[in-house]
Amino acid sequence: METTEQAKSRIKTIALDRQQIRWAEFDLDTLIEQDHPARIIWELSRRFDLKQFEAKQKTREGEAGRPCWPAQVLVSVWVYSYTLGVASARAIERMLSHEPGLRWLAADERINYHTLADFLVGHREALNDLFAQLLTLLETVGLVDLQTLLHDGTKVRAVAGRGSLHRRKTLENRLRKAKQVVKKLEIQAEAEEEACDKKRRAAQQRAAWERLDRAQAALEKLTQLESETSAGERAELRVSDSEAEARKMKHADGSWAPSYNVQVTTEAQSRLIVGIGITDAANDTQQLLPALETVQNNCGALPEKIIADNGYATRDNVEQTSQLGVELIAPWKEDQSRQAGACKRNGIEVEFAASTFSPQRGGKKLTCPAGKTLVLIQQKVHHGLLRNMFEARAADCQRCRHLQSCCGDRGGPRRVERVLESPAMKQYLSRMKQRAVKELYGKRSEIAEFPHMWAKAVKRWRRFSVRGMVKAGMEAVWVAFAYNVTQYLRLKPASQAAA
Repeated sequence: METTEQAKSRIKTIALDRQQIRWAEFDLDTLIEQDHPARIIWELSRRFDLKQFEAKQKTREGEAGRPCWPAQVLVSVWVYSYTLGVASARAIERMLSHEPGLRWLAADERINYHTLADFLVGHREALNDLFAQLLTLLETVGLVDLQTLLHDGTKVRAVAGRGSLHRRKTLENRLRKAKQVVKKLEIQAEAEEEACDKKRRAAQQRAAWERLDRAQAALEKLTQLESETSAGERAELRVSDSEAEARKMKHADGSWAPSYNVQVTTEAQSRLIVGIGITDAANDTQQLLPALETVQNNCGALPEKIIADNGYATRDNVEQTSQLGVELIAPWKEDQSRQAGACKRNGIEVEFAASTFSPQRGGKKLTCPAGKTLVLIQQKVHHGLLRNMFEARAADCQRCRHLQSCCGDRGGPRRVERVLESPAMKQYLSRMKQRAVKELYGKRSEIAEFPHMWAKAVKRWRRFSVRGMVKAGMEAVWVAFAYNVTQYLRLKPASQAAA
């Protein structure tokens, strides 16, 4: 029993009642500051033509039907969410009840996650046009300079996990089981009475057909890859049974996962993204020309220079960019490193690779590392390139103590091919030796990899939230759009002063 003195000694605290209901005064417009990013994004979206987003809406004024959300609201919500690092429609729906910027954009109303998800991937052409409109707007305020562009790629994980990658045998088994499930459900549907739960049965059938479609798509993709792969490597091919378009790719941390290769083109002045796209090819060599085409579609012009890493340095890219009037700045791989694989296959030591043979005056002869002379014997076209074929005297090779190291499994006489470089290739190789060009290339990683760092490290966008290459490509555009908006927010005072 508590005494009066003990009761008096207790601390008096405020009682909390979380069950009470109260009326409170609330001013939505004062929820965020006047310079809040949500307000600026809203003002930016007012300057865009969003009619393409609303072209498919069936509800019209004066007609029956439920009203829809304005495209300006949905665009602003998604852009603002990506600037926060949020890529989930369900997460956005939850945040609409408490995040100040989202509450202000949606006027404190609830937007269903289905509406958000459908809008994210439901307007491909309109989204590309919107991105081009943003670039035009940024160019008018002096933030876009197409004189020098930088291009780079980065791997982003797909929705599919590593456990979904399978070889042909497993995929065929899964296809067979999927067909059995579909057939079983169809037989059950015919035998069951009408009183059965039709909604549940329809859901089961829909899931079974989706599983069957994914299994068929995976096998079709595997068949396509097998036709493009050498016979010795086909046994190691794997395809995801939940996202067939995703490819197994190696990431910077050494891990492997189903992924897409995101190609990003950045302008040098403000580090704005002027072109973005994705591919299922892990190699970057074929992605430079499509990137230039994307830039031309977005900005209406091509750059004077484009800087890329040595993964894009191929003769075909040099020739094509030269025809387009674009200077390619990318370090050429040393011939010795390019020839390492051929030397290993033929049993030749790297000290005697073809690149170590020096030309004599006039270009009609070569001198090998052992001092022997090789003479020009013919010209031929190999892999689409015109080459000079040089050959040493058989007697010289047989008497040479480096016979095995130099001639390898062939046993001699040693033959060496040299490509007859085109004028564009000669100009490129000469350009890459210039000191000013080397200094310009030194800025590549600082600028070209900055958008990757923003998306992956700052905003934690390391995995797509949608399946399939088309939808993933659209999400990449949303990310690029949000990135450009953040750059605009950072540079806005300077741009306004310039304007």
